[in-house]
Amino acid sequence: MQVVHDSQVQSRFSNTFPRTVEMICPHCLKEALFEARSWQEHGRQVSASELLCSRCEEAVLFVQLLDRDGVSKAGALYCHPRSGGRETMAGVGHLQALSGPLARTYDSAVKLYNRAEWGAAALTVRHLLEGLAARLIADDKRELPLIRQLEALPHEMDLARPLQDIAQLLAPAGTFGRQFEDEATIDKVTAEQLLELVEQLITYLVVLPGTMAELKSRIATAPVPLRRGSGTA
Repeated sequence: MQVVHDSQVQSRFSNTFPRTVEMICPHCLKEALFEARSWQEHGRQVSASELLCSRCEEAVLFVQLLDRDGVSKAGALYCHPRSGGRETMAGVGHLQALSGPLARTYDSAVKLYNRAEWGAAALTVRHLLEGLAARLIADDKRELPLIRQLEALPHEMDLARPLQDIAQLLAPAGTFGRQFEDEATIDKVTAEQLLELVEQLITYLVVLPGTMAELKSRIATAPVPLRRGSGTA
């Protein structure tokens, strides 16, 4: 099942259950409004309803978790099958903190993609790359072409800093290094932080290079679309 964000709920019944939800239909892959006629509670902890797509009229199962008072829990609405749309990336809040306009550009790119506006989505992604590169490099390089800006990034940013920070934390005198001397002092919070630390390290060292290599391979082997007017007579 997939989480349905509260922002996608357009209206609710008086008992707080969602009445209409707007999302990309998993059946027709178009943005549509889903309307609920009624909800059925199950065990006082969950309520379910089948909502119909306003375009293709296919049903999607929605499940809402409830609190002790039978009220809908915030952020606890799910659907099956999964929405046909592309979700925003994890950690997008960091982009928002870096630059609000860049975050809005990224959001626009995702929305255009979900509306099947492929050309507009691709151009918006390029604008995002240009804005991101210009935001991260020195002022004297912001007039360079995008390719040169991207090539300059490794010289402008300390890409080794995350590894250096982790090494300092795990050193004998570091925050975590001291706690390894007596594992009985390690509590849930520390263990959770260590797990998050290793997950970020795996993402940085293993997942990112692996997914980039896979994407590069797919790009290299993808068929090249014909340009307009280049077809044979």
